[in-house]
Amino acid sequence: MNWETWLADEDYPGLIAQAEAVLTTHPQDIPAWGYGGLAYFLQGDTEAAQGWWFQALTVLDADQIQALGEWLGAQAEGYRDTQPQVSLELYRVAQELAPSPERLLSLIQLAATSGNLAPDELETAIQTLNAQPQLPWEMVYATLLAVVGEVEFSPEVEALIMACRPHLSPVVFARALAVASGKIQWKYQAPAVSERILKIAWDFAPNNTEILGRLANLYEDMGDLDRALELAQRYVELEPECSFADRVRARAILMKILMKMGGSRWHEAVQLIPLYHQALAEFAYGADDQLFHAQSVSEPPLTAGFFTAYLRDQPQQDRPVLSRVVSRSGAKIRNGTPYLYQSPTLGTSERLRVGFLSRSLTRHSVGWLARTFFNYYNQEQLELFLYYITSPPDNLGRSWFVDKCEHYYYHDYSQPLAKKIAADGIHILIDVDSLTLNTTCAVLAFKPAPIQVTWLGWDASGMDTIDYFIADPWVLPENAQDYYQETIWRLPETYIAVDGFEIGVPDVRREDLGIDPTDVIFFTAQSNYKRHPDVVHWQLQILQKVPNSYLCIKSLHMNAGLQEQFRTQAQALGIDPQRLRFLPPVDSEYVHRANVQCLADVILDTYPYNGATTTLEALWLGIPLVTRVGQQFAARNSYAFLTQCGISEGIAHSAEEYVDWGVRLGTDSALRQDIRQRLLESRRTSPLWNGKRFAQQFGSALQEMWRIYQASGLS
Repeated sequence: MNWETWLADEDYPGLIAQAEAVLTTHPQDIPAWGYGGLAYFLQGDTEAAQGWWFQALTVLDADQIQALGEWLGAQAEGYRDTQPQVSLELYRVAQELAPSPERLLSLIQLAATSGNLAPDELETAIQTLNAQPQLPWEMVYATLLAVVGEVEFSPEVEALIMACRPHLSPVVFARALAVASGKIQWKYQAPAVSERILKIAWDFAPNNTEILGRLANLYEDMGDLDRALELAQRYVELEPECSFADRVRARAILMKILMKMGGSRWHEAVQLIPLYHQALAEFAYGADDQLFHAQSVSEPPLTAGFFTAYLRDQPQQDRPVLSRVVSRSGAKIRNGTPYLYQSPTLGTSERLRVGFLSRSLTRHSVGWLARTFFNYYNQEQLELFLYYITSPPDNLGRSWFVDKCEHYYYHDYSQPLAKKIAADGIHILIDVDSLTLNTTCAVLAFKPAPIQVTWLGWDASGMDTIDYFIADPWVLPENAQDYYQETIWRLPETYIAVDGFEIGVPDVRREDLGIDPTDVIFFTAQSNYKRHPDVVHWQLQILQKVPNSYLCIKSLHMNAGLQEQFRTQAQALGIDPQRLRFLPPVDSEYVHRANVQCLADVILDTYPYNGATTTLEALWLGIPLVTRVGQQFAARNSYAFLTQCGISEGIAHSAEEYVDWGVRLGTDSALRQDIRQRLLESRRTSPLWNGKRFAQQFGSALQEMWRIYQASGLS
């Protein structure tokens, strides 16, 4: 008799009848008792299932009850990935019939991740962990991760943390709490809880580099930059005892915090640039046995090279190093396992399965730009899958992306998400995070799709599992392929297009700032990371040379250090600091754009990292812009966008030209008006504002990528 056939056919009444028939002649048949109750449960009659198994207790002896419990436990494991709620209830019954510490931990993991962990189950788990001399560390690690990452923090959760600790090495214990704290910080926006969890780990391992790094990053995100700096410097002090991975991670964290602090700290960051690049090169070209500590389980430094583009414009030197750092990190994550994709096929009547992988398809710069493609993509040719990681989509992410696609999936961690992508048979996976997120890079390291593409985000990540990087004729130099690992795929007109930007009602006007209507306002709105002292100096030189002008400065993280940086550099040039206006962040992008429209006569871009979304917003509003063109992707966005709008005024190729253009635009109102008129006219003519045509070109590029792959014989 094949019980599984009944299950496969979902003929639960038939399966129950068959079990009853078997039990009339063989009342101690374990599979009959198991399948009969399982059938009741699968058809939704939980009470009948429990009654069925309770009846079994009246006819089975102790060994047979143990066997039934083991049978149910095996079934629970089988349903774990496909029907977790079924698996959880089966675990509960199995644990009641045949108690097992390992099965209890599996039960706790499922109950925690599904939000169904009962207080008595948590208490039992604590007692079991305290009573057992040693349990398999993998199960304890998974349990700790599940409970701490999902269950509201409480004394009981802290007690579980302490009960898990003797079963784990100090490094693994710290890793579990580090990962769980990151989930709490990003997914649930509870930094205080994340801090508490990291401090528990820190108490037991004060020199654990992953905990030091996580705490430094956490304090930076919380705005406690002094505390963040203290921990980052402590991390750097451990360098002589560290692997190359830790050295480069420590340097990257320190640079990030110094740049965000601004003021004299930005100048410190400039002085440390050689050490930062030295650490990157050590990891890129160092001996394999020096890359990681033998017992390290922390995530390799996938994004450690993120700040190269903010510090200098030397892609021919930096990109080969970056590619090796990211690719060696990806290889460590993959740890010798083969690529996950299984060479999916595509029939003549099938659509191309395209997956988008991101944390940023939300109320984020990437989200504001990417949404146009999702409005216009060809649904007859493309079947879109959305994969979110670290943070699920917000309300805008759902309306802009999730609701526009046929498939959506979220997971907190990289490997399960990579397996899901491979199981879905994705043909082309598009990464829109690049080096802005470790977990996205980790997914891509497993190569879950045969073609992987980077678009938007930052720049190409450099990972050797990425096949293409989307660009256009201007945003990369002609020789860029010489130093890019990925194949550069240049779309014919632009690598991004939008249909425009919504504008709200301003909450600040010139009169609010005490600025006369006839005065000139230069405007710069960028993050602290982009405030390289050199470009601040150029912007202030422009202010110095244009009479009756002001500089409005806006940042996502306006702080005293940033204000000090501008004021100190202004005073060094003999500029009255009263000519500087620091604008607080606003909660609405619509209001921000309205403020820019009201205030700005000229936008001053940053270098070596230009604006992208901020530049597009300025051009849509018809505001002239001064930018310096460089060689790297981040230093050519504004140049590409201006060129696509037919504007050459404001494009500089040196510091001197940058200042000259700023002065000319600041003093020539007729030129400003002419540029404004041409920018507004470009709304009808420029490919930059034609989202529908862009979506067609991008979709055609994806189709061509697949044709190339098929022709290569790899499919």
